[in-house]
Amino acid sequence: MNDQAERLRQMIAKAKEDTPNRAKTIGIASGKGGTGKSSFTVNFCLELSRLEQKVLLFDLDIGMGNVDILLGESPEHSILDFWKKNLSFNEIIEKSPSGFDYIPGGRAFNEFFELKGTHLDAFILELDELTKVYDFIFFDMGAGMTKESLQFLLAADEVFLIVTPEPTSLMDAYSAAKHILLSSPETRMSIMMNKTKTEKEGANAYGRISSVLSKFLSKEPKLLGILPDDPAVMQAVIKRNPITQSFPKAKYSRSIRQAAASFLAVNEGFIENTSRPSLFMDRLKTLFSSTAGKGG
Repeated sequence: MNDQAERLRQMIAKAKEDTPNRAKTIGIASGKGGTGKSSFTVNFCLELSRLEQKVLLFDLDIGMGNVDILLGESPEHSILDFWKKNLSFNEIIEKSPSGFDYIPGGRAFNEFFELKGTHLDAFILELDELTKVYDFIFFDMGAGMTKESLQFLLAADEVFLIVTPEPTSLMDAYSAAKHILLSSPETRMSIMMNKTKTEKEGANAYGRISSVLSKFLSKEPKLLGILPDDPAVMQAVIKRNPITQSFPKAKYSRSIRQAAASFLAVNEGFIENTSRPSLFMDRLKTLFSSTAGKGG
């Protein structure tokens, strides 16, 4: 695994030598709460940073963010300060002890954010600059599907849908995937099965949701990986330290490490097209602008 990781680093470094960087954007969603989405996201970002990738994580569960808690951090600012105090993203970005950067979602249950007008213009301009700095930008959305979260997911280069084998999770995940794919059929989507008792259970659950999407929408999301229902995950949450750091030999840690390495190895958009135009920015601006127009 170490030799493979080193070869992967060398291959990516060579691909980036003569091409300007443009981050790949990934929206992370779940059909319901309790899927372990944020724990997955934090540890996945950590593993990519270990593979020498520059990673930025936006906690977009605004007002109910928990990325900083999972990292054992108490940040001074959050994304709420972009609206409330007119701070720039560079003033809000936190450096995690795990090696990647993140923008906290904050905790203020009565806060409401809306991207329009000058706030939208500033958001787009600053985010565009960040896509030139990082290799990957992840957007950890709140559970479920809101108007704002859907816009980020539709704009992203790829969507990760976090699902558990429970029937309710599968049903909600199908509804979320259907909503996304009907709105944007060209969306690239991957499914991460989480909290599985066995790998077979995870594979079977993925097969069920994949076959339904294939039958009714002619879309078959790829399998990003299968993560076990590992008690070490909760122990790491209690310790406020990512599991891949707290328990690097745990089954969950090994599985997510493998998923991150596999994702990076087959990521055509990053390795082959680092100089591609920022389609994400164009899509995001169009989506938010059209929504603002309808609202007016």
